[in-house]
Amino acid sequence: MIERIGVVLGLAATAVSVGLLAFSAPARADGAGWFLGGMVTSKVLSNAERRTQAQEAQAYRPAPQPVQQAPARPAVSSKETRLQDLDRLAAGGYITPQEYRERRKAVLEAN
Repeated sequence: MIERIGVVLGLAATAVSVGLLAFSAPARADGAGWFLGGMVTSKVLSNAERRTQAQEAQAYRPAPQPVQQAPARPAVSSKETRLQDLDRLAAGGYITPQEYRERRKAVLEAN
């Protein structure tokens, strides 16, 4: 907040100096100096306000959370795990009872 006040005060000083330059320049009948001074001041203040808003938004933005990965499944599973997988396949109807018996026998006979 103090940083923002400093920026605003700095910009106000710039605006005053631009206005003084416009005032000290030779007077023109059409008032172009005042118009240009006002345009510059408006642009400077607008840019400062946008920059301040962007800094505040970045300060309050939550930090990105690390992506959680599922634990890797071992390439070679134990007999118990393979038998559980077979039980799920059979219970879900994905393999026939004959296939279940054959695969179960192969798992139990494997080293």
